[in-house]
Amino acid sequence: MRRTFYGWATPNSNRVTVMLEECGLDYAVRGVNIRSREQFAPEILALNPYGKVPILVEDPQDGTPPLVLFESGAILLHLAETRGVLLPGDARGRAEVMAWLMVVLTSLGPYTGQAHHWTELAPEKPPAARAHALALVDRVYRLLDERLAAVPFLGGAAYSVADVAAYPWVARASWAARRVEDTPHLARWFATVGARPAVRRGMAQPQGARLE
Repeated sequence: MRRTFYGWATPNSNRVTVMLEECGLDYAVRGVNIRSREQFAPEILALNPYGKVPILVEDPQDGTPPLVLFESGAILLHLAETRGVLLPGDARGRAEVMAWLMVVLTSLGPYTGQAHHWTELAPEKPPAARAHALALVDRVYRLLDERLAAVPFLGGAAYSVADVAAYPWVARASWAARRVEDTPHLARWFATVGARPAVRRGMAQPQGARLE
């Protein structure tokens, strides 16, 4: 199996590289500089017509067509299910992990991205838009902190795909004018997850990529 990852130094891209490292898989890295709009190049659009990264291509090299995957959540679940890792086998445990994974996919990432737009990227920064975006991030941070006051990891007792999805976005807390240490239970979790060798390796990909 030949795997090729397409992405840049973004939280969604790093979700996939961390998961690939956690799975112990070999993969080639193709940097796609989104600040240079390389995600709209014809060869990238041929893989993902939405013009977004990350993308993961799995080529069995046995004559069958390659599997092209996009959307970070879909890639994480594919790897978790096919490799049998970071997703509980029992229905109850799986449901709990999936619920928190959905919180991360639908709230933590999008809200932090919106806050980044209104605090740093937008040429005009209306105070009402900035305040609204930061309030949404504050709500999800308080939710995660309360959850992690009760359990070691987002999905419960064990590290899971929900943690993989969340970590790269919490690593960009400054995008939402936040400090992780202001939420102590989330800060404990962040230090624990960040100490994992696979997380460190995955967060360093693509090598040399910078999001500026």
